[in-house]
Amino acid sequence: MKVLVTGAGGFLGRELVAQAVAAGHDVTALVRSEPVAGSQTFDPSVRLVRGDLRARGDWTEVLGHVDVIVHAAAAASGDRALQLSNTVVATERLLDALGDTPLARFVHVSTLSVYDFHALPVGGCLDERAPLESRPRERDAYTEAKLVQERLVRTWCEARGVPCVIARPGAIVGPGKVWGFGAAFTAGRFGFVIAPRARFRMISLSNCADAIIRAVDIDAGGVEVVNLVDDDPPTNAEFFRTCVGAGAPDRVLLPVPWWLVGTVGRAVRMVSTGLLDGQLRTPELLDHRRQEARWKPLTYPNQRAHRLLGAPPDRSRRPFVSRSAVTAGGGDRTRRRRTGVSGACHRARCAASWHTLRM
Repeated sequence: MKVLVTGAGGFLGRELVAQAVAAGHDVTALVRSEPVAGSQTFDPSVRLVRGDLRARGDWTEVLGHVDVIVHAAAAASGDRALQLSNTVVATERLLDALGDTPLARFVHVSTLSVYDFHALPVGGCLDERAPLESRPRERDAYTEAKLVQERLVRTWCEARGVPCVIARPGAIVGPGKVWGFGAAFTAGRFGFVIAPRARFRMISLSNCADAIIRAVDIDAGGVEVVNLVDDDPPTNAEFFRTCVGAGAPDRVLLPVPWWLVGTVGRAVRMVSTGLLDGQLRTPELLDHRRQEARWKPLTYPNQRAHRLLGAPPDRSRRPFVSRSAVTAGGGDRTRRRRTGVSGACHRARCAASWHTLRM
């Protein structure tokens, strides 16, 4: 297949290009700027195209020469204006430039953040049938922008009969992106882990990219939605301890139960709604809807991903963090805390590279 990857210069985009090449596809990588000297470069077989999706340019010329688009371009952070520009406007311009171009498939990279975590009970199941966030403005600009982006892609594909896969990955973990090593916040030698026994809805960078590229070749029509989470993900406490063992800053875990965090969040929300007309802007730690989206204890089945993307569940290994991911994220590999496991077991866990959803 001739595959165009947008956002190819990003954290996930670079891995998508590598996985697409490994799968034997003819790959075109769309990046905003030329790779910085000394940074990771693409395989020589990759056609590199420079362009900004928000403005027409030479990049539009490649659209008529590809079979599949893997759309990973989006803003990972920033205020509402930045999210609107880099996620929504960029997608609108891409779809406008495509017009009625025939495609074999459109693979869109979304996020689990589009779901309505408030609507699910503690311990509930977040799968593809879960409701989408109904009040995104009460969450954050990222959720709002990704919901609009999904809607744009779905509408375009349905109107033209283009098969579409919407992939919704959880927290993607890899070199340089380790989610605070599992701690909500730190103070001195202590790392405060909220909902320590709740599952961390992670997926490794390589597993995520592998699953998305597999969606290029599936035999399915219409619009398919699939959540991407590693098999049997670790608890928040397990993730924290494993990061420490793999070289993250040597901190002592202090567990913070979900019921306490949720109670504080609800109290703050009541004050904001009752006395301040809902205008109080609070950090994630105190904002109840954002608390739920980050730490609410839920289950994350991935059977649909295995069925749709063609791989049986692999529960032979637990997904533990690699040293490369931790050290690239600012960890100190020379500082470790005793975890009560044997040296051999400890090293084996730290060396694992999360291939539990390898497809």
